[in-house]
Amino acid sequence: MSKENGGWRRLWQKPGAKWRLGIPIGGLLFFVAGALGTVGFNVVIHETSSDEFCVQCHGPSKFAAEEWPDHTHYNTGSGVMVTCADCHVAKEFVPKMWRKITAMKEVFYTIKGDYNTREKFEAARHVMVESVWEEMRGNDSRECRSCHKVERMDFDKQKRMAATMHKRMMESDPSAEGYRTCIDCHKYLAHNKPQTDLAKE
Repeated sequence: MSKENGGWRRLWQKPGAKWRLGIPIGGLLFFVAGALGTVGFNVVIHETSSDEFCVQCHGPSKFAAEEWPDHTHYNTGSGVMVTCADCHVAKEFVPKMWRKITAMKEVFYTIKGDYNTREKFEAARHVMVESVWEEMRGNDSRECRSCHKVERMDFDKQKRMAATMHKRMMESDPSAEGYRTCIDCHKYLAHNKPQTDLAKE
């Protein structure tokens, strides 16, 4: 073994005081950087899921927010507070990150001014609601189910029709033809109906 290689070997076997000091300092700096990054990331995710952020950065949200207090998902009998993110952002990490990424198109439309007036918003509302409904059908109303558990419903306390539909949904295969998920019956809990005939149901 060369003298040079032997020197490196001795350094690892018997490091000097300065070398030993660098290991805990480096580890501590790495830990602090990781902790700050994690906290910062969570703060950003939390803040970008707030109603205030949604309304400022997602153009259509401004007009949707104006009508929200008139609907049952704002004035709840139980006093439970429902926010934009409860219905439009997944709780699970990967779907949540995907929603954050795909939401950038809404920011782009806002910058372009596609929905910056009530008239533009109403003209495009049917397209937007159909897109949201299709997404919710595709994930079996995942965000609805984060609060509403069909398996824990007391059907005896529901109206007969509601109980029948909820039982049917619980017992059905989501991949079966004609399967109906939450959004198929509960479309206007937070927003007005489109002023067109294209989304009538």
